[in-house]
Amino acid sequence: MTDSSQTTLLRIAAFLVDALTISILLILPSSIISYTMAWVGGSVKAISIVWFIALGILTIALLLRDGFHGRSIGKQMLGLRLVTPAGERCSYLRSFVRNVPIVIPGWNLLELVLVFAGKKRTGDRIAKTTVSEE
Repeated sequence: MTDSSQTTLLRIAAFLVDALTISILLILPSSIISYTMAWVGGSVKAISIVWFIALGILTIALLLRDGFHGRSIGKQMLGLRLVTPAGERCSYLRSFVRNVPIVIPGWNLLELVLVFAGKKRTGDRIAKTTVSEE
């Protein structure tokens, strides 16, 4: 099964919206906290802990992003929906399963190639989800 080229472009744009939104929400506070810590003489270890926590939150957010109302922010903005074979919304568990390949080095490159080729991602196959336009 292949997606239309418009759906493929919308999927890519939705991912970029999600990544940018999550990054801004994490990088801005992390930067403020770490620069403040550096200004007042905080240790390098404490500053690095701030960034490790931000990276952990980023990973969790990427994994669970499609579980909120069955669509990520990017999908909502661009009119995409993520459904199961029964027509239900994507749950947090299904979102986690669907997005695990994105955070695994090497596998994420395969996912990227599949999306650009207009094919169904392996994450979608494993989680039994389909991305479509509303």
